[in-house]
Amino acid sequence: MYRLRFLLSIAATLFFSLALSSTTQAAARTYVSVTGSDANPCTYTSPCRLFQHAHDLVADMGEVIALTSGGYGTLNITKNVTISGVGVSAVASPNSTEPAITIATAGITVVLRSIIVRAFASGTGGSGISVTAVGNLHVEDCVISGFASIGIDVFLTADGSHIFIKDTVTRNNAGGGVYIQTSTGAVRASIDNCRSERNLNGFFVSFNSRVTIKRSVASGNGDTGFLAIGIGAGTTTELNCEECVASNNNNGFAVNTVSSGAATIRVSHSTATNNAFGFVQSGTGVFNTLGNNLVRGNTSMDTSGTITPITLQ
Repeated sequence: MYRLRFLLSIAATLFFSLALSSTTQAAARTYVSVTGSDANPCTYTSPCRLFQHAHDLVADMGEVIALTSGGYGTLNITKNVTISGVGVSAVASPNSTEPAITIATAGITVVLRSIIVRAFASGTGGSGISVTAVGNLHVEDCVISGFASIGIDVFLTADGSHIFIKDTVTRNNAGGGVYIQTSTGAVRASIDNCRSERNLNGFFVSFNSRVTIKRSVASGNGDTGFLAIGIGAGTTTELNCEECVASNNNNGFAVNTVSSGAATIRVSHSTATNNAFGFVQSGTGVFNTLGNNLVRGNTSMDTSGTITPITLQ
């Protein structure tokens, strides 16, 4: 009898342990809503209130989904995750000088899809999306606006990251629209069908970046629409622009070097018009044009510096 009771006790303990484990296991999807509460378990029927709490509860490689339009606070991403606002107006917004979204974990894959990243008040906050470490970052169908610093600020300290930005708008960011840089190794980025409007610079690449921009527009930026800068000895920056438009900026497409850095910009099937300067080469930067670009109607000069035609291969 004692042995039977002992075995039943063990079985009961195992049953309740497994039941507890199943209830505390991280979910593949968590949900947020403006009517939710962070005291909730973040399920579809009982959603959380803020992105951060839903992120903390979701499983690695999981998805956080916004169910209703509204503001969901700031977010520090530390795991493989997708943040989705598809079908609603889901806003990530800081109320201080911090970034709205911070990514600082090496090796992770992050997808930001259909998110509005907005400063609490125009010209406030740090950056919209601040990235200092990541494996792969996908920014899809997002709008980043109104920040005192940079809209999408990728400044890495390690080699091998990949950045993918498509169907995204950066506008009215005092520090710049999209910046891609790394201090070590190389960062590779692909930008497709994006717009950068009324920022300091539209698309800025430097410090060992390898960036391709296609079918994108930089307009009304205070300095340069598409800019490649080599900064510091041993650094090499490459920017390739295909089917892009630069208009109403100070400079349309430009390359420059500082402190013995190296930089190359290659432009094809693109338009520079109604800027002060269309194509600008400075320092020891290399400006390659395929020869099929439209560079006309710029108010000061269509071209400045050495613009080198290249031929089709």
